[in-house]
Amino acid sequence: MKCAARFGLLLLTAAVLQRGLFSQLRVADVSADLFLLLAVVAGMTGGPDRGAVVGFFSGLVLDLLVQTPLGLSALVYCLVGFGAGRLQGSVLRTGRALPAMLAALASAAGVGLYAVVAEVVGQVSAVTAHLPVVMMGVAAINLLLYPLARPIVAWAWDDEPGLRPATR
Repeated sequence: MKCAARFGLLLLTAAVLQRGLFSQLRVADVSADLFLLLAVVAGMTGGPDRGAVVGFFSGLVLDLLVQTPLGLSALVYCLVGFGAGRLQGSVLRTGRALPAMLAALASAAGVGLYAVVAEVVGQVSAVTAHLPVVMMGVAAINLLLYPLARPIVAWAWDDEPGLRPATR
């Protein structure tokens, strides 16, 4: 129960920061995606199942904030959180840079997957020539934000330390 309350607080904080701050800070018309970062880091620190759950709820919160089909972000972020957890579990931890690079790679994949799924469900012009710039931009921003997000997400898991994979 404490874990759900902590993640609720994280999602609320992410919503305020995303809408109030990060949506205004754009580089090459790209802004940070805190909800995607939460899904990726939750998968990497809590495993694929927990990453999928956090990804679903963070995508659902994002869907409530923007005008896209309800559930589109939830589906994509659920898959990305699960994939990040599986990827982290299959890679030997060799240093501090590798998890951050995996988070950046998963973020870029999440943006690309979102565009493809949006095209499939009928969103007009989701896949454009600007998509690679957005993918690289979100990956770079999430690479920079990963060292801040990882301890915060690990704090949210702390009520059940026995269920968490050894990623520290």
